[in-house]
Amino acid sequence: MDNPDFVLRLIRTFDGATMAVVARRLGIPHATVRNYYKEGRLPAPDVLIKIANVTGVSLNWLLLGRGEMFAGELPPLDLGRLLEAKIGEIVDRRLAAISIPVDELGAIDTLPEFDVESAVRRYHDPQTVLNEWFTYEGRNIPHDYGVVFFRGWGSFTEEEKIAAIRDAKRVLDRSLDR
Repeated sequence: MDNPDFVLRLIRTFDGATMAVVARRLGIPHATVRNYYKEGRLPAPDVLIKIANVTGVSLNWLLLGRGEMFAGELPPLDLGRLLEAKIGEIVDRRLAAISIPVDELGAIDTLPEFDVESAVRRYHDPQTVLNEWFTYEGRNIPHDYGVVFFRGWGSFTEEEKIAAIRDAKRVLDRSLDR
């Protein structure tokens, strides 16, 4: 890990808050915060400034461990933010206790890519594969699309079938409003 001393100062800056709480307070992705904590990466200058503004911590202390922890006077106690952070931690702990851990917070709203190869092997029919793909994406497939992509389907190799399906999907995606 790079910069283990920085990581310890960062943890202290946020009073040991979870990475999710830190990400929320800074308004940055959880994965970015994880890179700071787990890999010891230094934040970009704009994020360092955001940390200083949110916490009142001295950048000199945060980056180098020199001087006082807080710049100038101690920051005023913001009870609203403190309560929000603590409630967030409690909610995170309770959710973690009852659910499967989330490795990548940014991937929650995204589906894994549709497995065209498996669908071609499973269905052996191009229209069925495309229908499954559109259904997987929560979309309706148009019923009036042509089958020009699939002429000679029976003579295609598996790679050619997969390429034909992907080509047809790209054309349909371009012509349909998503």
